[in-house]
Amino acid sequence: MGEGIFLYLFFVFFEPFDISEWTDPNKYIELVGFALVTTVFTFLHRQVMPKFFPKFHDEKNWVIWKEILSVLILLLFITTGNVLYGAVIFKWTLSVFIWINFFLWVIGIAVFPTIFWVLSDYIYQLKKYSKPIEIHSIVDKAGNEKLKLIAENEKDYIEIKNIDLLYIESSDNYCTVFYLKEEKEQKTLLRSSLSRLETQILDKNIVRTHRSFIANLDHVVKVTGNAQGYKLHLKFTDYLVPVARKFSFLIERLK
Repeated sequence: MGEGIFLYLFFVFFEPFDISEWTDPNKYIELVGFALVTTVFTFLHRQVMPKFFPKFHDEKNWVIWKEILSVLILLLFITTGNVLYGAVIFKWTLSVFIWINFFLWVIGIAVFPTIFWVLSDYIYQLKKYSKPIEIHSIVDKAGNEKLKLIAENEKDYIEIKNIDLLYIESSDNYCTVFYLKEEKEQKTLLRSSLSRLETQILDKNIVRTHRSFIANLDHVVKVTGNAQGYKLHLKFTDYLVPVARKFSFLIERLK
């Protein structure tokens, strides 16, 4: 709605496209059509397009070039819609020249609101996804320390005893948490980066061993390999957790 009102006021006060020479007594009413077209196409762009292209509009995959491209697409929509409206109401001749001319006007009108919108969204995203996670040590009635690993949506989580965690493996934007339940290996998938989960762990024996793994050193029963690549053998699982060279210092802690 704001974009449509802004465009209408611009047309009324600055009268581009020779609006000042119009003799039609209803011209200010007809100009409302430009505002309505702008509002409709803005609504379609912001409410309908994300349903057809959810990955592109996913906030978690937000980057500034996507925001700029999104605004550019919106300006193209507004230009096309208003040129068609002008052709129907004011008998404009449909041509590339008219379209380009109107597009340049739209860019000129929108440049400052666009810069403000992009910077505002950038600051919002930066604050939202840079917000530190508050971590509290959880202790159950039996005195066992517990972990609460929370997904990016801050709704999904898993809460287990520290000692029950075996290891965590990351893949793309997801992490699989492997843990014990009644001494049997279980797993839960969380949408989160490994680094994000790592910040939620206070236990000094649950550590990063690889760019894709976190392991609970309390479950290590044997280490194989060499400085080029160690493998951790854990109780209750047959999986061998890798230790990257940069984390090989952890092996000294296990001796």
